[in-house]
Formats: sequence, C-alpha cells, structure tokens
Amino acid sequence: MNLVTCCILTFAALSPAPEITGSIVDDNGKLVSGVPISVVALLANQTIEKTLSGSDGSFDFTDLAPGAYGLEAKTDSACAFSDEIGVSIGFTSVVRLRLVKGLCQSPVVLWNYP
Repeated sequence: MNLVTCCILTFAALSPAPEITGSIVDDNGKLVSGVPISVVALLANQTIEKTLSGSDGSFDFTDLAPGAYGLEAKTDSACAFSDEIGVSIGFTSVVRLRLVKGLCQSPVVLWNYP
C-alpha cells in the first residue's frame, strides 16, 4: 500500500500546475494589447495575480492552485468579466474575453460566494 501512495503523490507532483490562458478582444472582435487583466480567487474574493495582454491580445496565468477563479479586465472605457473558471492539476483553461463599453459604469455583482 505504501508503494501505491508513493506513486500517486509522485505523479501529482509531476503533473503541470493548473493555468488559465486566453485572449482579449474589443467589441468589434479585434485583439487588444496592453489591457490589465486580473485573476480573482472566488472563494477568497481576492485578486491573486495581474498581467497585461500581449501584443497579440494573449494572456497567461500559470502555477495556480486548484480552485475556482474569475477574470476581470478593465480599460478607461470598457470592461470584461469571465464566468467562473474551475481549474484542476494538469489542465489548462482557455478563455476569450470581450471588452464591453459601459459595463464598468454600473455596479455589477459577478460572484456570490459566502
């Protein structure tokens, strides 16, 4: 039994950490660079990492702990919010965010976690 436990733990340690990757577009579907994007741990309701979208609109959040996350992106005139993203060890979640003008101007309740 100890051998089986050892092998399972070794496999889990060698599995790639969960990640969220994707791209962000404007309201016309064009890829947008330089947009601040945050990943939020939903249970803690806490921003845990931030990045800027690359020149091709891409972004990457790596080495996340397994759990439930959400993404927020904001510019001076538009915002984007993802649905809940569940991440697990060994899996990559791919997300496409679309900026929406005026979305930031009214309060939006995105996640209702206790």
